[in-house]
Amino acid sequence: MLNRWLFIHLPKLRQALTRISYEYISIFDKDINVLFMNYGYADLDPGAVPLELNPEDEKHRYQAQLYHHVAGSISWSGLDALEVSSGRGGGANYIRRHFNSTSFIGVDLSTEAVNFCNRYYSVEGLSFTQANAESLHFPDNAFDVVINLEASLYYPAIERFFSHVVRILKPGGHFLYADMRYVDEIDLWRVQLKNTGLELLREEDITRNVVRALALDQARKKDLADRYIPRVLRRTFYHFGGISGDGLARGDPKVGERLYLFFVFQKKIQLI
Repeated sequence: MLNRWLFIHLPKLRQALTRISYEYISIFDKDINVLFMNYGYADLDPGAVPLELNPEDEKHRYQAQLYHHVAGSISWSGLDALEVSSGRGGGANYIRRHFNSTSFIGVDLSTEAVNFCNRYYSVEGLSFTQANAESLHFPDNAFDVVINLEASLYYPAIERFFSHVVRILKPGGHFLYADMRYVDEIDLWRVQLKNTGLELLREEDITRNVVRALALDQARKKDLADRYIPRVLRRTFYHFGGISGDGLARGDPKVGERLYLFFVFQKKIQLI
């Protein structure tokens, strides 16, 4: 209940705590074990063929699978892309290597995270810069794709972020978007998204996939938190990393639980 009260009533503090968490990880993750910051995605079909990953991506399997599921909804060849709130850069790096975009820029509020990404990654066409999601500094009609994954719940004024997405997308461009909300916030969230004027091409409830990934990856995440985080802060990081489950619905959703949704939007082409 405290977490929910914080999310609703103190959005600036919520954003500041998130930024501090990212900067803390950037400072103390000396072994480079934390490149992805999302909850992950697991296929629910026991007969599904596992996603083929490079050896260096294997320990981040579930987090990479979430990016793959989101990115796989469009064709990336020849596109210029932007990820807002790119964190430690694992997702941007994965998409740039596997989906053949022309360029990919990651932006994040955390200076430490951006500096880490620019030191660590060396992939042609991939770069990182510091920016606030609610005050993006790119020109109009700059990108074919904007992706935002599991980050907007921390933004104090999400409508500002959405307005920038619409502004910087080229006509015909796609907004790939995945995040979670409490059950009783879903209707307002959908209204906010509808008010952008973007065309909804796809909406998918992936809550069960995320819950499954959290369960499969719980031991690894807990080991990392216990290794790097002082005991007094671990409960907070258990919540931040989804180790505690973070209130996601396990069955029929109830008030006080969260749903994790994935959307594909497209900016309409204006006919003259």
